[in-house]
Amino acid sequence: MLFLLLVTLISMLLAVIMSVIAWRAAQEEKRRSDARIAALAAEIHDTDRPHAAPRAEADLDLRRPVETPVSLPVTGLFETSGAARTGPRLATVVGIGLLVSAATAHVASPANLENRANQASSANPANHATSENLVPLELLALGHERNGDRLMVRGVVRNPSAGREIDRVIAVVFLYNRDGGFLASGRAAIESTALVPGGESGFIVVVPGASNVGRYRVSFRTEDRVVPHVDRRDRGQEKS
Repeated sequence: MLFLLLVTLISMLLAVIMSVIAWRAAQEEKRRSDARIAALAAEIHDTDRPHAAPRAEADLDLRRPVETPVSLPVTGLFETSGAARTGPRLATVVGIGLLVSAATAHVASPANLENRANQASSANPANHATSENLVPLELLALGHERNGDRLMVRGVVRNPSAGREIDRVIAVVFLYNRDGGFLASGRAAIESTALVPGGESGFIVVVPGASNVGRYRVSFRTEDRVVPHVDRRDRGQEKS
């Protein structure tokens, strides 16, 4: 996020600088064009004045003879010089602005952000794993004890050797009454912070409000997904 904010600020600063340069270039060309038009108008105005009376032959005129200027269209003069100079500058400024905008749009685009997120996720295999490609955990032991209206569920879970490391696994217990209605739930982290392949860990979950419990169900999850598991206890292979 800090990188994207920095790129956005730099692109905005470049856009402002390019706009100022384009404005100053346009103002300079306008000033030059106005000066050329004023000079041409003054020259045309001078040629329209009546000539002075001829002097006597004895008076020698040392000035060079005034050449009759050729009147040029003011519009044509302005278009030839102004457009010829302003055009390349404006085209350059506009091109730089478009490049900056395109670069900013590419960096901040959803596709690019998604690619960055995928790369960051790929760098950490534990975070890249999802519920679909995780090898199910194995429930090796499960039991419970009553203490008043509380139910204490304890057990042992194993991560198969073919699995991958899973961090911060949480055991969740759901309680149901004898009619199948939901009563309460509780959760607790397993004893091992990181469940490595081939590793085992115990867990204890205490759920209050269990006076009318008829059965319970155990599941496992992390902070952002459900972790599948299979029942590997002695009474057969069935999901809990």
